Amino acid sequence: MHLDEILKLDIKLLVAFVTIMEEGSVSRAAERLGVTQPALSKSLQRLRELFKDSLFTRQAYGLSPTARASELHDLIQPILNSLSELMNPNSLDLTNLDRRFKLRVDEGDLENFIEPLLASLQYQAPCMRLAISSWGDSHLDELISGNVDLGIMRINDTPGNVRSKLIGYMEACIILSEAHPLYHKEELTVTELLSHKVVTHHLRPNRRSSFSKTEQKLKQQGHIIQPNLETDSLMVAMQAVKRGMALVTSRSIGDLFLQVMCEKAHFYPVKLLPIPKEVLDLDEYNGRHPIHIFWHERFNNDLAHRWLREQIIYFMRESPWMHPPT
Repeated sequence: MHLDEILKLDIKLLVAFVTIMEEGSVSRAAERLGVTQPALSKSLQRLRELFKDSLFTRQAYGLSPTARASELHDLIQPILNSLSELMNPNSLDLTNLDRRFKLRVDEGDLENFIEPLLASLQYQAPCMRLAISSWGDSHLDELISGNVDLGIMRINDTPGNVRSKLIGYMEACIILSEAHPLYHKEELTVTELLSHKVVTHHLRPNRRSSFSKTEQKLKQQGHIIQPNLETDSLMVAMQAVKRGMALVTSRSIGDLFLQVMCEKAHFYPVKLLPIPKEVLDLDEYNGRHPIHIFWHERFNNDLAHRWLREQIIYFMRESPWMHPPT
């Protein structure tokens, strides 16, 4: 690019480009920048002419960057970061950080980090507030729209404007009470497991989940996984196990379940069993499924956001149920 072409660039164009990259939508980027959509569309057209590339194509999640756009983003983002530091040097005062973060994480994953995280917030960031809830059917849509700050899930297929990091691998288990007909066994086959009523806790396969491929392979072998009860409630799962149903859940919830049951009066004895070997043999992860943390591109360089996600990653990797990435 010659000097006269460089002079055609202005900071507003660079900001427009990065914001569209982060939002994956011209309308959302315009709203964030406080400009009209037609005005931002003109800026995008100028960028396309300047860099001689379409820069974005339409996909199911919105706009998807071209290879050239991804290259440009890697070059432009450091420039804007430097300008931001020039105007407002980066610093993070955790003691006085008055900010609310929304997290989407299911109970089995939450058990890995919530206790040490709350202790860390109490001493390091006492004014920080959290809003934590389980995933609904929207999956990553709330991250893309900006309604959620951080998410933890068992998928790794994400749109270009959602960043992710592998935290580690988690195992599942089966919980039986003495009321279950197969309580005396030390391991179960798939046929045995599915021949009796099954309840699942926070196991919701979707097309991007790490378990979906295994589920399809089991179906090809004639094993149709149709839980009699699916629940996000530990209380409901406990009552189902008490009445003789087999609970399939994460190992962290399994251990929590045993702890609660030991303290609960008038409850049948319970025990943990491994996932059937036939399932592990078909599973590309051999039963240890990857857990990722997700955040939107717009928060990648946010110091408070980075501190929170690094805390969560650290605590999860330190938990006794998480197998660290190799």
